[in-house]
Amino acid sequence: MANKVVLPWELKHDYAMTAWASNHRGFLYATREKYGATAALEIFENAQKIDDRAKNLTNTIQNAFKLKGNDAATIGEVLDLWDEITRTEYTILERSPTINRRKVTQCPFKTGYEDISDWSILLFNIVGKTINPQANLERPKGMCAGDPYCEYVWRISESNQLKGAEVPRTKELIIPWKLKYDFALKGWTSNHRGWLYALREEYGAAAPLEIYERFCKMGDRVKNLTHRILEIFKIEGNDAETIKKFWDVYFELMSGERTVPELSKTIYRTIITKCPHKTEHKDINEWNMIFKKNIAKTINPKATIERPKGMCAGDPYCEYVHKIEE
Repeated sequence: MANKVVLPWELKHDYAMTAWASNHRGFLYATREKYGATAALEIFENAQKIDDRAKNLTNTIQNAFKLKGNDAATIGEVLDLWDEITRTEYTILERSPTINRRKVTQCPFKTGYEDISDWSILLFNIVGKTINPQANLERPKGMCAGDPYCEYVWRISESNQLKGAEVPRTKELIIPWKLKYDFALKGWTSNHRGWLYALREEYGAAAPLEIYERFCKMGDRVKNLTHRILEIFKIEGNDAETIKKFWDVYFELMSGERTVPELSKTIYRTIITKCPHKTEHKDINEWNMIFKKNIAKTINPKATIERPKGMCAGDPYCEYVHKIEE
């Protein structure tokens, strides 16, 4: 089935990046709520180790923009691109081959708990050490600790302090929307999978599903997401065809592939052949059912959903059937 929904790259990027940040924060809070204050940081650390995720992300940026160095200035250049992609606002306080110091004034991952926000130290420490194993990171100030901004300092050896005013971004970065969108979406998908696997590894097979259920309830995240898409694309109604219109938009956002063998006011059946969330463990992938069920019931409380076939169960495709009884 050919996609008929045309979405601007900017909307795709904003949606993917916002969803990634929101979902990431939601998982951190749900894990903290379920397993205690130290659990979120421990799980994030485990998630980063699975498949060397942060290292691979750093190497992707270096290769895409041909950054071959391994000094502190190179770390700064990689972070310039990272912050541009994530729409983080920053100024450069000091940059040389031996030190990179930056002030972040707007961050999509700011949280109310310092123990949760310390995941950024873990992540960016991996980024720095991927570029140079001798790089060390400090964060003298953090918004999560009540400071008005975050300050990050990477050092490779001793350096003199910068004299004079703060230096803004050294150059205007031109990043195509497609690259921004791909980075954001793949980053979101990869971290989502890594988080689920790390939870499974630490707390057992049931843990990812329990955390996802908690996450979905926080602030009615899935309901708000559904209403946002319906409003943006002026989708009205509450029948099975309305549910299909919602998924027309969502599949375009997620770059999925599907066919629709049956559609009426009361039934919407779809076959999915490509999905960025396919995993090896059925117990993890059950979160898809929770997600789709919440979306359907947001559109119509009488909607039901079944999944006769699933790639996570070894089938060649996923089949979802939405029904609304008359």
